[in-house]
Amino acid sequence: MDIYKLEAWYLKNQRKLPFRESKNSYHIWVSEVMLQQTQVDTVLPYFSKFIEKYPTVLDLANANEEELHKTVEGLGYYRRFRMMHQAAITIMRDFKGVFPDQYEHVRSLPGVGAYTAGAIMSIAYNQPFSATDGNVIRVLARYLGDDQDMRLEKNKKRMDIYQQQMIEKATPWIYTQAIMELGALICRPRQPKCDLCPLQEHCQSYQQDIQDQIPLITRPLKTKVYHYITLVIEDQEAIYLRKRHEELLKGMYEYPQYESESLNFVLNELEQQGIVLDIYEEKTAFKHVFSHQTWLMDVYHARRIKGSHPEWIRISKHDIFNYPMAIAHRKIKLTSIIW
Repeated sequence: MDIYKLEAWYLKNQRKLPFRESKNSYHIWVSEVMLQQTQVDTVLPYFSKFIEKYPTVLDLANANEEELHKTVEGLGYYRRFRMMHQAAITIMRDFKGVFPDQYEHVRSLPGVGAYTAGAIMSIAYNQPFSATDGNVIRVLARYLGDDQDMRLEKNKKRMDIYQQQMIEKATPWIYTQAIMELGALICRPRQPKCDLCPLQEHCQSYQQDIQDQIPLITRPLKTKVYHYITLVIEDQEAIYLRKRHEELLKGMYEYPQYESESLNFVLNELEQQGIVLDIYEEKTAFKHVFSHQTWLMDVYHARRIKGSHPEWIRISKHDIFNYPMAIAHRKIKLTSIIW
């Protein structure tokens, strides 16, 4: 690979992004966590708001968990931010509040995998550790003309080994960002801009005109589909929410919902618990797709007649905006509030 051309291209064409303005390892860590499974344009306003609210590791370690969730509401994949909070606490406890500068120590932080550790070490500390994500794999597979299935771990590992070999010959902080930027702007999944690529001269896919065939990624197994009865339960000027304890969306709030396709079944189950509801609005169907599952929600608006569940939290309708909710439920509008 012509590393010099790649790095020169990046220095000339890179996007001006706030987390590239310094080598602050904390800022780079926050940005890399936010960018997991999330587009740059989506991340930018969140990043600025996050750094303003939590400017140091200490501020993040001392963060209120619900306020933290509210700060990142809408980004999805909320487990990464719970792990980030735990990692900040670990840094305060084990590293005297200083973000570690050794790979093994960075890798030991909760929620920090090989990719994130490699990105931090190379970008913040200019150390030759590979950071190989889906974008990088696409660039390398096309460059090498590798038509093996990149969903398989053994093939991802081969790309990571090649990436490590390249970064050891490069300027790490430039190379890591350059190959990421190339994947984002030029070597895109569809309609790559090969005429603008600094690597086209030796790119095997370009030379053979097979860019659209590489990388080969077989389809994943079908996501599991869950059917829910979701209840927006009003009680005069109050509304009921439930705080999730399940791993998916843990710590976020939701309307009470039950895995069922039958409203009558759910209402009968609640009545057996002494809870009586009056359904006053016909159902509205909502669908939300996560990475590994899909929620099909039949949403009913109801009034509480009597009883309550111990997991339900009664709040003012107008306070609902102060509670962190996943998009899956935030998209459900309260009919009695102008949103």
